[in-house]
Amino acid sequence: MAEQFKVVFTGDLKDGAVPDQVAEQFAKRFSCGLDRAVKLVQSGRDVVIKSGVDKDKAEKYASVLESLGMVARVEAAMVLQLEDDEQETEASPQVSATSTTASVSAASMTMETDSESAADNGTCPKCGSDRIKGDNCLGCGIIISKYLALQEEEQGAQGMAPAAAASQPSSQKPEVVYQMGDANPYQAPNADLTPDFEQGDMTGPVSVSAGNGWRWLAEGFLYFKRNPVAWILTFLAWMVISVVLSFIPLIGSLALALISPVITAGYMLGCREQEEGGDFQFGHLFSGFSHNLGQLILVGVLYLVGMIAITIGIAFFAGGAALLFGNMSGAGMGPEAMSALMLPILLGMAAIIPLVMAYWFAPALVALNDISAIAAMKLSFMGCLRNLLPFLLYGLILTLLFAIGTIPFGLGLLIVIPMMVASMYTAYRDIFYS
Repeated sequence: MAEQFKVVFTGDLKDGAVPDQVAEQFAKRFSCGLDRAVKLVQSGRDVVIKSGVDKDKAEKYASVLESLGMVARVEAAMVLQLEDDEQETEASPQVSATSTTASVSAASMTMETDSESAADNGTCPKCGSDRIKGDNCLGCGIIISKYLALQEEEQGAQGMAPAAAASQPSSQKPEVVYQMGDANPYQAPNADLTPDFEQGDMTGPVSVSAGNGWRWLAEGFLYFKRNPVAWILTFLAWMVISVVLSFIPLIGSLALALISPVITAGYMLGCREQEEGGDFQFGHLFSGFSHNLGQLILVGVLYLVGMIAITIGIAFFAGGAALLFGNMSGAGMGPEAMSALMLPILLGMAAIIPLVMAYWFAPALVALNDISAIAAMKLSFMGCLRNLLPFLLYGLILTLLFAIGTIPFGLGLLIVIPMMVASMYTAYRDIFYS
C-alpha cells in the first residue's frame, strides 16, 4: 500500500492573522459551518484536518491552510504513530522501549490477523458483508485497507495510552482528529473530538431532514461562486456539444445519452476538487473520461434502455386504447377515449421517476467511489427513496429558480443550471457521507 500522509493544523495562526477572519475564510473555503470553523481555529492544539492521502494531496491541503493564515504541517501517518510512541516512552520512566515495541507489534499482529481473516473469508471487517469488490465493501461503503490501517493506528495508540498519559508533560498539546459525525467508526475511545471537517469513507445512503433540500442548492451556489467563469464556460461548451450531436440522426442522440453520465461525473470530480481546497477548471468537463469510463457509459446504456422501454410501453397501451375506443365510438375520440389514452401516459411518467432516481447519483458514485454501474444505480435509488421530502422541497425551489432564470432572456440559467449541477454533489455528500 502506498505511503499515507496526514495534514495537521498545529492550533497556531500566522503572525498578524485574526482568528475570526481565519475562521470565516476557512468556513467559506471548505463549505462548513462557521461555528465549527471557529471551534477549530480556537482549539489551540493539533488537529488532523485530513488523513489517508498521498503526499501531493497532503501538501496541497497544507498550502491552502497556510494561505488562510493557519500553521499546518504534513506528516506520514504510520511514521507519526511510531514517533509519538517514542516521545511518550522518553517522557515516562515507567514505559520501556521493550514495552513500546511490544504494544506496537501486538497491534500490528492483530491487524494483520484481521486483514488475513477478512481476505480469506471474503467478508468486510467492519460490517461482515460478503459484497466485496477489490478494496471496497459495497455493503457499508468503506475502503477496507484504509479501515484496517486506521484501526491499527488506534490499537497502537490505545496500547501506549495508560502509562504514557500519566507522565506526559502538561505543556505538550494533545492531538485531535477533526472528523465528521458523532458516530465515526474510526473514532478512538475516550478521544476528545471537535465537530469534524474530514468526512471519511462512504456510510450512506442515510435520511436527512427536509430542509436539507434547500441547503443543497445554497451550497451548490457557493461552489459556483468560487469560480463562476469556469462553471459558465463548461456549461456553454456542453450545450454546444449537445446541440451539435442532436443534429446527427440517431447516432448523435445515442452518443449524447451515453456520454451524459461521463460529463456529469466530470462535474462531480470538479466539485470534489473544490471541496479539497482546489479550483474548478474547464478541464473538469472531460475528466470523467479518465475515471471508470466503461461503467459510466454503462449507466448511460441502462438509463437509455429504461427510457426506451417506458416509451414503448406508453405507445403500446395508449395506441391500443385509442384504437379500441375509436372503433367503439365509430367517430372521433370522446371523453372516455381521452381518459383511457391519458392513463398509460400518466403511468409511464410515473415509471420515469424511479428511473431518474436510480440515475441521479450514479455518475458520482461510479466516478468517486469506483463501484459498478448497477450497484451505483441501486444506491442512487435508495438514496433518493430515503429522502423524498428533501427532494420534494429541492424540486419546488429549483422549479421556481428556473422560472426566475428565464425572465432576463434566459441569462439567469447560466447561474441556475451550474448551481443545480453542483447541488447534485452537495446532496451526494450529505446523503452518502456522515
